[in-house]
Order: sequence, then C-alpha cells, then structure tokens
Amino acid sequence: MTFLLSVLTGCQQSPANDSQTQGSSQVEGNSQEEPSGVEREKIVVALAQNTNVSSYEENHLTNLLEEELNVDLEFYYLPADNSDARTKFATMVNGGGELPDVVVGLGYAALEVADYGSKGIFLSLNDYLEDENLATNFLQLPEEERQYLLENIRSADGNIYALPKYNVEDWNTTPYRFWINKVWLDKLGEAMPATTEECQRGRARFLNEDPNGKGWKDEIPITGCTGGWGTNSFYFIMNAFEYCSGEDLTLSEDGSTVIAPFTTDAYRDGLEYMYELCQQGLLAPTAFTQDTSQLTALLSNDPQLVGCVAAGGYGYWSDSEKNPNFQEMELLPPLTGPEGKAYAAFSPANPTWEFMILKDCKNPELAFRLGDLFYREDIAITNRYGEENVDWSRDPEVTKNYKGVYEEVSGIPCSYAILNDIWSKPQNKHWYDVGPSYRGLEFSRGIDERKPEDENAVNYYALTRAMSAEYYADAHPEHILGRLRYTQEEGEEIAEIMANVQTFVKESNAAFVTGNKPLSEWDNYLDELKNMGLNRWIEIAQTAYERMSE
Repeated sequence: MTFLLSVLTGCQQSPANDSQTQGSSQVEGNSQEEPSGVEREKIVVALAQNTNVSSYEENHLTNLLEEELNVDLEFYYLPADNSDARTKFATMVNGGGELPDVVVGLGYAALEVADYGSKGIFLSLNDYLEDENLATNFLQLPEEERQYLLENIRSADGNIYALPKYNVEDWNTTPYRFWINKVWLDKLGEAMPATTEECQRGRARFLNEDPNGKGWKDEIPITGCTGGWGTNSFYFIMNAFEYCSGEDLTLSEDGSTVIAPFTTDAYRDGLEYMYELCQQGLLAPTAFTQDTSQLTALLSNDPQLVGCVAAGGYGYWSDSEKNPNFQEMELLPPLTGPEGKAYAAFSPANPTWEFMILKDCKNPELAFRLGDLFYREDIAITNRYGEENVDWSRDPEVTKNYKGVYEEVSGIPCSYAILNDIWSKPQNKHWYDVGPSYRGLEFSRGIDERKPEDENAVNYYALTRAMSAEYYADAHPEHILGRLRYTQEEGEEIAEIMANVQTFVKESNAAFVTGNKPLSEWDNYLDELKNMGLNRWIEIAQTAYERMSE
C-alpha cells in the first residue's frame, strides 16, 4: 500500500489518466510463503498494458518467472501506447514518488535512456553484466553477438542502462522487396529482368502490349506507396545505382568514412533513370503520394493492373493466399545498374532498450536476475510463441515431422515447430514479446514452414521467405553503418539537422523523379543540404563512428 500511495501522489498532475490506469494497475501478489514462513520478495514491474494479454497475473510466463526466481511479480500498468506510456512514466519521475522496481519496454530511444541514466533514474548495469552469478543466461549468448549487443546499447558515457531485446530474422533486414507479374512476363515471352536496362525495356512492353488482355492501356508497370513497410519503389531501384537505405548516412566502400549517399553522382544517375521511367509512363507518380489502403485496393483490382510493385510482404494483397492477383506475382532479385551495382537496402537488426532497473529498487541484483532470465532460450521463445509443448516445441521427435522454412532452398531442417499460433489473439501465455530477449538467426532459420491448412495451397510464408533470403540477404556492401552512439550534446545538436535533411531529401526524391523539380537544379539541391547543416551531421556522425570503432 505504501508503494501505491506514493505513486498516486507523484501522478496527481494527470487525474484523468490516473482514473484509467492507476485504479486497476496495482495488483496484490500471490502472497505465497515458503515452508519456512518467509514471504517471497516482490518485484514491481511497470509496462504498457497490451490488450491482447488477457491477464498478466494469471499468466503462463509470469508463473514461470516467479517459480524460477521464487518471487512474486506485481504489475504497474502504463497506457497501451508507448508514447503515452513514456509520458506517464516521466510524470511519475517528476512527481517524486516512489517508483516501481523495473520498467519494461516502452520503446525508449538511446538519448532518452542515457538521459535517465545520467540522472540516476536508471541504474547502470555494467557490473551486473560481468557477474557470472547474475548474468547467467546473458553470458551464454554467442560471444560475437553478445559483444554486438553491448556495443549497441552502451551510452556515450560508457554505461549500459538497459538489458536489450535482439531478435534477428532475414526477412526483417531487407524490407524493400520488389514483386513482378510472372504471368505477364510469360505471356510476353519475357525473362526476369536482370538489369535496369532490361527492366525499362520490359516494363514498356507491360504498358504497351496489353498483358492483362483488356484491350486498352490500363496497366501500371511499376508502383508502390508511401508509409508502408518496404512499399517505396524508389529504394529498390536506387540501389542499382547507389547503395542507400532510406534517407540515412552510409559508409564509404572501404568502411572508413561516413558519407551522404544522396549527394553522389551515382545517386543523381539513379534519379535521372527514374525520371525517364516516370516520363515514359512506366513508374507511376502516385507511388509517391498514395497510402497503403490505396495501394491495397489497387493490387486487388479486377482486372489485374500492376506489373511491378514494392512491398515488404504479401499482406498488401487482400486475402493474399487466395488472391489471384497475388498468385501472379514473384519476387524479383536486385537489378544490376550501369556500373555493375546490384544492392538491396539493408536494415541491420539493432537491439532495443528493453529492461531498466529504477533507482528505488530495493534489490537490484534480484531485479537483474529477472531480466537475465528472459535470455534463457525457452523463456525467450515462450514470450513470443506461448507455452512450450502446447504452442511450440523444440523436441526433435516433434520437429522431425515438420519442414523448416528455408529447408528447400538452404537445407536447414526444422528445429522449432509452432503448434498453435496465438499471436494477435487474446491470451494469457506471454507478455506479447515485451522484455529482454535473444532469438538469433539459428532460431528464425530453424522455425517451421507454417504449412497452410489447405494441403493443396501454395505455402507463400515459406516460399517468399526462402526466395527473399536467397535474393536480398547478402546483397549489400561489405561495410554497413549501424546505429551510432551520440552523446547528449551531439544528439541535441544534430536532431533538427537530421529531421530537416531527411524530410528535404525525401521530398526532393519525389520531385526529381516526377519532374516537379528539374535535375538541372541538382547543384542548388546540394547547396540547400549544406545550408541545412548536412556537413555538420556528417562530421558528428564520423566522430561517433570512430568512437565506437576504438
């Protein structure tokens, strides 16, 4: 009761929110006692309440954690939206009342974590992470991966204030997939285009030779949309000219220097190529204006209108596994540009700051052991897939009856079978993957193929992931610029510069390609970037990169 009263006192600034989240948030523990009569210690966990978790108290994962550590877990619920949850937590901190023991999730960024750490709100975990008696499971992670995690969550002051979540999957690192209408290709006697020249010539045939058989030019050779996952066709095409992944900085070919790819001559060549596509009616200008709902409607139009489209997954086709339009599509490997480049935009799997121990925690070592337990393999999988041997299994006697998702392409057998998919459904088996975790490529490549209920249906889940891994996973430069670790001062200095530059580049990309801004203004574009402070951003990024490389 002392804890609840102190939190309520600290949150009096927002009574409306209190009535929604505070009234039901502090739940009594199980009050279980050991045979000795000593009450189990309690750990108060603050997290954003997910509506798909029907109960955190009567929850399979909660029970596992409590039994393993001999503790009682109590939950302090923050708003479901992470942004609102962070605001609520900040109000609690500013109110001065007693804080929970740990806060889990909430989507904190690097500078936010560093700021709370520097003020003593989040405790430094450096010593705990080196203690074999406390970091029992974390220290068993693969050495190379563990060092990668530590370097990517370490704040510029040298401290680590959070335990990370790190779940890597080939599919998620290469979102800018490109799909082409294989039925149209076959009808026209065309092979899969391999170069930008072949793509331009072949898409002209899509436009002019009526492959959908309707007798008039209604075909859209290339499209995409803004705002969706992997739906911007610009990045797929540009990577045949200059490697880029959004409007971010990259590295030089030798990996020594931070550069802005959107200022190079090769990038300008890519813009010129796409301008030609747009002028010829091959690249739809609406690709830069329509949203995901408009794209989804277009992709399901009867008759089929789309020849090529950028889409991170097949979910952009309504009821894709039964959608005849989607069944005409096939993934296209990266195109080779005039200088021999054939890249795919790559988004390295970065760890997130997931589990922070707070200054009022009475037993931080016990709290750390709770966070460390999430790295044990069965706990990491349970927190995503549910109860072992009920919802998933790693038993070889079970997995031998399943085919691995990459088995046909790479020969990797199934080692983890999903028996009952409970994701996106109300359940009390896990915390909806909130919490520290490590699920590496060995896991994601060993999961089963998710066989369709219809024995005769094409397994698009397995097929598209296998093809994507084959085409895109390694199609990037040797040196990739990962997430940089800025100091608080550096972050504050470049925040506005980054926002302005990235917005300007994105808008200019669309304007150059559609012809609303002629490429003769390229030098003016470069000057404008300098005026926005691009050179300063690059300079600070180079400093941060070298600091992390030491």
